[in-house]
Amino acid sequence: MWSLAERLPIADFRLERCPPGLKRRLHLLVTTLPDGQPLAVPALVVRGRRPGPTLLATGAVHGDEYEGVIAIQDLFEELDPEEMAGSFIGVPVLNGPAFAAATREGVWDHLNLARVFPGSAGGGPSQRLAHAFQAYLLPAADLYADLHAGGNAYAIRELAGYMLRADAVGERQRAAAVAFGLDLVWGTSPLPGRTLSAAADQNVPAMYVELRGEGRARPDDVAKGRRGLRNLLALLGVLPGEYPADATLIIEDDSEASGHLQLDHPSPASGIFVPAVELWQPVERGQPLGSVRHPDGTTLAVVMAARAGRVLFVRTLPRVFVGDTVAFVLAVPPAMAG
Repeated sequence: MWSLAERLPIADFRLERCPPGLKRRLHLLVTTLPDGQPLAVPALVVRGRRPGPTLLATGAVHGDEYEGVIAIQDLFEELDPEEMAGSFIGVPVLNGPAFAAATREGVWDHLNLARVFPGSAGGGPSQRLAHAFQAYLLPAADLYADLHAGGNAYAIRELAGYMLRADAVGERQRAAAVAFGLDLVWGTSPLPGRTLSAAADQNVPAMYVELRGEGRARPDDVAKGRRGLRNLLALLGVLPGEYPADATLIIEDDSEASGHLQLDHPSPASGIFVPAVELWQPVERGQPLGSVRHPDGTTLAVVMAARAGRVLFVRTLPRVFVGDTVAFVLAVPPAMAG
């Protein structure tokens, strides 16, 4: 069955062209793929009866992360424009080529969409997606939320994060990460090429979420994503209601590349990764995180923790290649380690 959503070029998208008090499903055309198929971005728009700010949310920047996709779809279904003073724009699947292949990178150009912003209007599919999102969707937002997860190969301790900056936008980002309602909030140094760096270029406050992953969309994790987005709508005043003003654990780390999970604890060998730790387990420096075995059972390497902290991120897909991250250990201040 074909979708009946309205189709239009993404360059023609304007929130003000969506009538107040209505919901709309749109397919925003970005370009044509090498096989002749259109590359379009689905957009779910809810325009409140009364004017107000706009929350923009995306899912599936990486194609193997599903919780945010369903959370955005579910929120669209339950929102009532009559209750809203402002708007919601949800993009459940930003990276269609990667989503179709259930991979982290785009299937056509094998690029990581979360590394290529601001993109290029004349580049390949990932470059064009990045450019179109930054040029035509981000300007509509008063707050942007990017919903991620551990993906097919990893599990991650759920968190809300943001890029550190010492101004009013930075304060707004921190407040939004807290308001989302997860126990762990992580502020890190700015990184280039991300959706959040694209938002920073336009001074749009932005935050991201990591939900558990493992190639699944557990109902509880989807519900956390949906509730978090409702909290952000309350923070903006689009919806009535309360939202969290504090989190159990807030960590800010301005060291270089502090938020880059995929740089930590690379596998020294290809083979089968057998973890020795659980998610969020406390570990000491030098403690085994897991081992890599040859298919014949020979232990090829043991990966040791490079620092003390808690296991924020761990590989759950056993097949591993040299250089793949097997775990990320988050250094937790001693006063917060309980």
